[in-house]
Amino acid sequence: MRRAMRENTYSLNRTFGFAIAMIALIALVGSGGVLITLSQLHSATASRFRSSQIIVGLSAIKNEMLNQETGARGYLLTGRRTSLQPYEEGRRNFDHSIAELKVLLATNQPQLDALEEAEQAARNWQRQVGAVIIRDMAYPTARDHARSIEADGQGKAMFDTFRARLATIEQREQDSLVVQTRLVARAEETARFTLWASLVLTLLISLGVAVALSRYIARPLVGLAETMRRLVARDTSVSIPSLNHRNEVGAMARAVAVFKDSLIELDRTSVLRVTADTMPAMIAYIEADRSIGFLNEEFARRFSVTAEDVAHVSGRNLDQLFPQKTFPGAGDELQTALSGEEVRFAFQLPDAASPRDFEGYFRPHRANSGRILGVVALFTDVTDRKEIDQKLRHQAHDLQRSNAELEQFAYVASHDLKAPLRGIENLASWIEEDLGDKLEGDTRTNMDLLKSRVRRLESLLSDLLAYSRAGRDDNVIREVDTRALVSDLAALISPPEGFRIEADASLPTLVTAQAALTQTLQNLIGNAVKHHPDPAHGLIQVKAASVGNMYEFTVSDNGAGIPEQFRERVFGMFQTLKPRDEVEGSGMGLAIVRKLVERQSGQVWLSENEARGLTVHFTWPAISKESRA
Repeated sequence: MRRAMRENTYSLNRTFGFAIAMIALIALVGSGGVLITLSQLHSATASRFRSSQIIVGLSAIKNEMLNQETGARGYLLTGRRTSLQPYEEGRRNFDHSIAELKVLLATNQPQLDALEEAEQAARNWQRQVGAVIIRDMAYPTARDHARSIEADGQGKAMFDTFRARLATIEQREQDSLVVQTRLVARAEETARFTLWASLVLTLLISLGVAVALSRYIARPLVGLAETMRRLVARDTSVSIPSLNHRNEVGAMARAVAVFKDSLIELDRTSVLRVTADTMPAMIAYIEADRSIGFLNEEFARRFSVTAEDVAHVSGRNLDQLFPQKTFPGAGDELQTALSGEEVRFAFQLPDAASPRDFEGYFRPHRANSGRILGVVALFTDVTDRKEIDQKLRHQAHDLQRSNAELEQFAYVASHDLKAPLRGIENLASWIEEDLGDKLEGDTRTNMDLLKSRVRRLESLLSDLLAYSRAGRDDNVIREVDTRALVSDLAALISPPEGFRIEADASLPTLVTAQAALTQTLQNLIGNAVKHHPDPAHGLIQVKAASVGNMYEFTVSDNGAGIPEQFRERVFGMFQTLKPRDEVEGSGMGLAIVRKLVERQSGQVWLSENEARGLTVHFTWPAISKESRA
């Protein structure tokens, strides 16, 4: 793991060493390119200069041959020896110039061959024309011969050959001069490009190094310095930058993270110590070697440990710190906890009035590797709790007995009261039969009112009995298809013709208390049908939606609705919005619904529809088939 981390880490030394090496390489390549270009430039310049010298030399020997020709002609015309001065100077200079040209053309054999041909033509003219004219002009009898040599054109042919060879050499040198000039221009351009390219690349890399220094070193270090300043000020909420950097700065950031974790752990330890000291329970930490690591103040108080001993408790053996009172669970229980198992046990400690009952709890403390570092000990005084538990058990028993007696009373009262009510109703029927047509006017009205009141009281007793029984038989868990259940209830309630009850496709299949859910939906749908002002056009829609671990059912109708100020009141017992003479009912339907829903840990509430009518919402636990299995 460490080797892989080293291989994936790019150190700053390596990174910036690579950047410096790149700068040096670019400088070296650029310098080499410039040197090569300068060498080419020097060679081209030298060649161009040599060509220029050759052209100048060609012009010089051409002039020197012209001077020789001019001197010879002047001598022919005047016959004076002084006229030969240009000839003699031209011949001397010609020899010197031809020698220099041979040196300049030594590396160019074609040019050297052409120069030798030109020289040969010039030497032929000097021997066969110039020398003969000078010789013959010295004798009067031979002067006509000298003039005939000039006149026959032999010298002109030699001069033409000389000029042609010089023209060839000069043209070649002119062409070479053009080429060398282009090479010089190209070399200068290449040198400038190489120099600028090297400079630009060096500047770009230097700029990149500067940006990298700012981004990967300067700014992270400034951020780490600010982080350290805030950590020193105990601001442990600060986030540490550069943790993901794979370089020395990242290593430094991770070291700061370790420091932050240590600081948080130190603060947590301090908080835990303060918290432990404020708790009424006894808390201790026992090292793996059975020495004490920590005791809270309650522990010291219970075992009469002095403040000096508490201050120097760390590292002391259990037997040294508790020489007279044995540390609870110091035997097998502590040994079991040190082996890696949690241990719970009970014990008593003496008190001024009577012994106190305690519960002991040992929890092993492990390192990340799983090694046992020590044991956390928690000793809780449960004397008062045991007394309270005993009282609660008695109260629960009394409450259970009272509920049973109340349910029995409700059943007996409703059952026993129904018998006289039925007798009164039968008696009223007999009176009607006996009197027959004699019942008229107020007597008939009062008799009908008597029978109506008897039936209402009987209905109230039935609903009261249903309310007392609500939820008692809902412990049978079955799979319930709520969509099919709504359809069955619609058929059972048998609404008036034209009244529609719709079961939405969102209704789920639940594994739940079937009786309670059936009674809840039956009461809600029945209420909506009973109180609808226009049954021929009535509509009830039942839907459901999953909300966390519950389902929210909605029963919506297009009836008259309930004013907002009465929406909580209708969940009370015997609550109706209209006089009982107008609407049949006891006002117990929604009270029973609330009781059933709340027994399932749900809620029930009302809301108004957007158009008209009312929506009843209730939540029901979503018990899946898997959870039942």
